[in-house]
Amino acid sequence: MNPGNPPDLPPDPRTLSWYDRAALLTARAAATDVLAPRSMALRNMLWAWLATAVIAGGWLLAWVGLGWYLDLDDPEGADLFVTALLVVVSLLAVGVAAVAFGRVVRRGRAAHRLLEAWTALDRLPPARALPPGNIPQPLASTWDLMRAGQPWKNTVPLDGRRYLVFLSGKSLMWMMAPVAPLLAGTVLVLVALAGDLGQKDGGAYTQVAVAGAGAAIAAVGLWGVGKGLRHYTWALREARARISEEKTWPVLTTR
Repeated sequence: MNPGNPPDLPPDPRTLSWYDRAALLTARAAATDVLAPRSMALRNMLWAWLATAVIAGGWLLAWVGLGWYLDLDDPEGADLFVTALLVVVSLLAVGVAAVAFGRVVRRGRAAHRLLEAWTALDRLPPARALPPGNIPQPLASTWDLMRAGQPWKNTVPLDGRRYLVFLSGKSLMWMMAPVAPLLAGTVLVLVALAGDLGQKDGGAYTQVAVAGAGAAIAAVGLWGVGKGLRHYTWALREARARISEEKTWPVLTTR
């Protein structure tokens, strides 16, 4: 397993070996059953949004509290204590939420990288040079069925269109759902930079607070869109590679 991979994820297939394609395809099916949900789990999106809300809120409270204290004409010791406590607690919450968000990003990235490696494994030349073995019908790829001389109508289209229809469905959700926070965060940043917040009492601190919160919200939206786009691109690439084998089946079997 590569360093940094969570221990509950399958290992990198490049570190493994198989004695026939039946064993390889069985391991590949088991790995993708684990990796596909982990790569695009919707709960990761919810955790990312929750962490971002804490980051944006903590940043906002810290700067607004600091601006409130510095604008006091005659601050007292209690005012300083309340401000310091608010800033410290807010920044601690921001730090914890940032660590949680980073963990979600790392786990999703590791799962997707392994998913790409496992799904492309059976098309590599060393994998196709293995003896076939007793391949279960649901696990057989188009290439395996074609090599076995089975009729084209017996092809199980799991390897092709399934990647595009089922596995890319979540990627569409990932691309569409983050658009709202991306737009909202961008609007907050523009309002903070181009509005009149800086002209009011404590406006400079309010401006920094709103701009920072908006940037955090826009960043998580952009991350979600990018993650969905990457997954959809992968699903489309897998679908095209495997459907192309289905299309060439009649040509190859007539030779």
